[in-house]
Amino acid sequence: MLLGEVASPGAARGPAFVCTCAERAAVPRRTLGVGQAQTEMERFDAAISDAENELRDLQQRVQRQVGEPEADIFETHILLLHDSALREEISTRCLRERINIEAALAEAIDELTATFARMEDLHFRERAADFRDIGNRLLDILAKRRLRGIPALPEESIMVTDELLPSLVAQLHRKTIRGLVLERGGQTAHATILARSLGIPSLIRVRDATKRIKTGDPLIVDGLAGRVFVKPSLSTLGEYDRLEAALKAHQHALKGLVDLPAVTQDGVAITLSATIGKVADAAAAASLNADGIGLYRTEFAFLVQDHFPSEDEQYQLYRATAEQMNARHVVIRVLDLGSDKLLPYFPLPREANPSLGRRGTRLLLKYPEILRAQLRAILRLSATHPISILFPMVGDVEELLAAKAVIETVKAQLETDCQPFNRDILVGAMIETPSAAIMSHRLAQEVDFFSIGTNDLVQYLLSTDRTSSEVASYYAPLHPAVLQVLASLAATANAKVKSISLCGEMAGNPSYTQLLLGLGFRSLSVTPLEILEIKNAIRSTSIPQAEALAKRVLAMSTVREIKECLHEAQAQHATVADPGRIKE
Repeated sequence: MLLGEVASPGAARGPAFVCTCAERAAVPRRTLGVGQAQTEMERFDAAISDAENELRDLQQRVQRQVGEPEADIFETHILLLHDSALREEISTRCLRERINIEAALAEAIDELTATFARMEDLHFRERAADFRDIGNRLLDILAKRRLRGIPALPEESIMVTDELLPSLVAQLHRKTIRGLVLERGGQTAHATILARSLGIPSLIRVRDATKRIKTGDPLIVDGLAGRVFVKPSLSTLGEYDRLEAALKAHQHALKGLVDLPAVTQDGVAITLSATIGKVADAAAAASLNADGIGLYRTEFAFLVQDHFPSEDEQYQLYRATAEQMNARHVVIRVLDLGSDKLLPYFPLPREANPSLGRRGTRLLLKYPEILRAQLRAILRLSATHPISILFPMVGDVEELLAAKAVIETVKAQLETDCQPFNRDILVGAMIETPSAAIMSHRLAQEVDFFSIGTNDLVQYLLSTDRTSSEVASYYAPLHPAVLQVLASLAATANAKVKSISLCGEMAGNPSYTQLLLGLGFRSLSVTPLEILEIKNAIRSTSIPQAEALAKRVLAMSTVREIKECLHEAQAQHATVADPGRIKE
């Protein structure tokens, strides 16, 4: 048995097909003669044009077969193709080092993907695969090779590979492949999103899978507990017969939840909103009847540009997103950058420890012209749409007051310009640092609402890098200290009559839903892909049950005790939708 991380839920069985799809073919490196660099750049521009045509065809096919939000992934790839910073880097290498365009492209892509891989933010880190994908596509075109594709798979097999890139996942069809086992990948990677949309049970980060599994080995992919059974026994096969039947019933039940409210068994309404990064995510959230957008992460709009988007460009993008939600509320978080999340056109000083350096609100206050342009766009939109402003990584009251002062300055400018806006727009603060959590009672006097970013809060509370495999075991969302802080934050917000929402991995894990409700949270923000699972968990419990569970958990001193308690609670209130697992 091999262990991995569930990327797309479900169960699958079939013979293994082991292959390597993400490896790049050898790239020749040759020295250019005098005057050849211009010819090389002309070859590159022609390859860009051919790649865009291919991506447009792929986008249309995915739109027909899967849907528009998934097809928009390839719109992102087209934007990356035309990234002027990438072109400039390739051109510089070609001219300075006098090397052929293939070598310049390969070196630039390698450096770029390495930069993204080092970033702390998962959303940005997992974009490295997109750059590898477009890099491979351009290299194939330049070499006049047949574009790489999925190898011919035996019917109903399980593909085992190192990494799957978005353009390759788009070639998969449910009738020919039963499951995916990947050595690399991420939860928000575009390839993972596509696999989920295609309904393919998938595991990522299965260590040495291509070495420990042989083509033809019978496999069971347990897309609930994150396990791969190699050559399973007869008794294991029997267990998974029952599991597959339960999963089919579960999937049918979830579809019926779209038009039902997120209400507990005793009639308490829970606000279930979506966490998004682009317009396509908002469209998906609207189709699933989300109560609104609880967290609009605006970084993606900056990532796909080769310059800071102008006020008007931002306004149009935010408006397109808000209009997808049909008058439901949208919380727009201002740009959350740091020295670990670099934009090519915004060089920042290198820091020894980026996660403890200038980031979020403190960084924006150092560069107020960036903040002012974004706030102008958001405030202009507030004249016609129900939106609010959220500041990330707030450290203390002084930072918050300084940020609010910038809002007032922008409001005065808009009034001078005769631009309408909502003068009473709501302003919130993200609670992601221990200092903000400790000072929440004071921060509550200055904001209209709180949003808790659990990923960073857990990391900072427990002094552990959630991206490091060396200390991964110390990153424990169910740590007693974390739960005590969450309970305190909910109590503070309720006492100050401030709304409080919770987002991040904890909010999107149905195994935690009952506990979070018991701790006092009545608003959750999750990815569109998690909405129905969380809604099912909400509708499967009552507030008295949740509060009793939270009371027991808050009296415990170890993570092990808390996990056992949650397992027991889930067993007592088990539903088809709840596989009864706790994520490590």
